[in-house]
Amino acid sequence: MREIALITAATIRNNLRSKITVALLMAVVLICVAGLVIAFSLLMIAPAMEVEIPDRPTVETGLSLIVYTTCLIGLGVNLNAFGFQTMTREKTRGNIEALLATPLKASQIWVAKSFAIFLPGLVLGEVLALISLLAVNFIYFVPVAGFLLNPWIFLSCFVAVPLIYLSLSFLVYLIGLIGKPATGNVIVQVFLPVFTSLMINLGVHHVLDATSWSFALANLGLAGAIGTIAILLRRRLTNERIILS
Repeated sequence: MREIALITAATIRNNLRSKITVALLMAVVLICVAGLVIAFSLLMIAPAMEVEIPDRPTVETGLSLIVYTTCLIGLGVNLNAFGFQTMTREKTRGNIEALLATPLKASQIWVAKSFAIFLPGLVLGEVLALISLLAVNFIYFVPVAGFLLNPWIFLSCFVAVPLIYLSLSFLVYLIGLIGKPATGNVIVQVFLPVFTSLMINLGVHHVLDATSWSFALANLGLAGAIGTIAILLRRRLTNERIILS
């Protein structure tokens, strides 16, 4: 575990060393998050709060989708920014081969590098989701009905979404190690917009109640499915495949 922690910390420092990349990452995330928060607030929450008795399911759905997409974007944009960059740099500079020449196992390198591209996004996504949750509550709900948050919203936004991207980080870095980093990058680039759009539409059109156990379960199930694929592909992670790739 100590070796994994050291590699993870070193990789995170290298990733965050590029000030331009970090600045662009923050700018993209903040613009996307601000746009979605404003859109959901004006279209769903504000109209529902103008009536004498607000429709609780509507405002809860709006709150859930705001916090959910905020966390999703924070984690997703981070993986988009650092996933391909990290895999490509590590391979072209021979860092992976150098690590394989040490007593470290290929699986330890995989775990450490996967955590390195996941953890900054986790911090960013969770912090922004918490800020969004507090801001919407204190602007709309606290003055009228008190703080609004049910356990299923918390589970979906603060637990299930990070687990999805943790599993995805393991999968894409595994693909990058045993194959081409570009292949893993395609998965990352396609996943965020498609998945975000899908879950927003399911929530808005009430196909899945974004405030219910079924929504949380669907997200946890997806995290489990992606994690299972990564585990099944784990048997292909050998020194020979990594070097030949």
